[in-house]
Order: sequence, then C-alpha cells, then structure tokens
Amino acid sequence: MNMKATIVRGEASPQCVPCSRGRLRFIAELRRWARRMDRLVQLRRERNQLLELNDHQLRDIGLTRHEAARESRRHFWDDIGWRR
Repeated sequence: MNMKATIVRGEASPQCVPCSRGRLRFIAELRRWARRMDRLVQLRRERNQLLELNDHQLRDIGLTRHEAARESRRHFWDDIGWRR
C-alpha cells in the first residue's frame, strides 16, 4: 500500500497542523498590518483637518497656527503612538 498519510475520522493528519499554524500566523500578521494602515490613513486625515480649523478652535486645543501647519506637514508614517 502506497499511502502518504492516513486520515482518521475527526482527526487531521499531522502534516496539516504546521500548515494551519502558519496560515493563522499569516492572517494575524495581515490583520496587524491592516490596523496599522487604518491608523496611518486616520492620522493623515486628522493632520489635514488641522489646517481647516480657525484660530479660535486651534486656541481651544492649545495650538498656534504655526504649530498646526508644522504638524500637518509631517509625513503620515511619522507616528509617535503607533503601537496603541
């Protein structure tokens, strides 16, 4: 008999276990990167919205026009708190 793996009802072959673990790790990593990309898009949107605030609104959040302009010019990947 030339069988590579014997499948018993209700049990996976031992060869499938590492494949599924690797697949789960890949999916978890993919989700982590998707969350990171969502965070970068959100950060870019927030920095662009700073430019739309008037001086009174900027004063309410404790920023000057110069600070808001400097923050909005930062690159989207320049994120200090990205490990949230």
